[in-house]
Amino acid sequence: MVSLNRDTLSNKVLEGERISSDEAIELYSLPLEELGALADVRRNLAKEKSYGGRGREIVTYIADRNINYTNVCNVYCNSTSLRPRAVCRF
Repeated sequence: MVSLNRDTLSNKVLEGERISSDEAIELYSLPLEELGALADVRRNLAKEKSYGGRGREIVTYIADRNINYTNVCNVYCNSTSLRPRAVCRF
């Protein structure tokens, strides 16, 4: 594998340019602290440019819901038609 110049690769990442597979492997081999610092700077640069320059002021979140669509109920309540036959009174 060809050893890439770290400064050139870091500048490419900070500019938001696409990287090759070899460059991604080079990034993967960086010390964790260095990779984390590079990612943090890049994220902050991206946030500054987003939302009309107000990206650092805006906080977003995702409401994650995991709905069980199976036909088996393990709650043993009377409010569902999916309860197990062992406790079903019908």
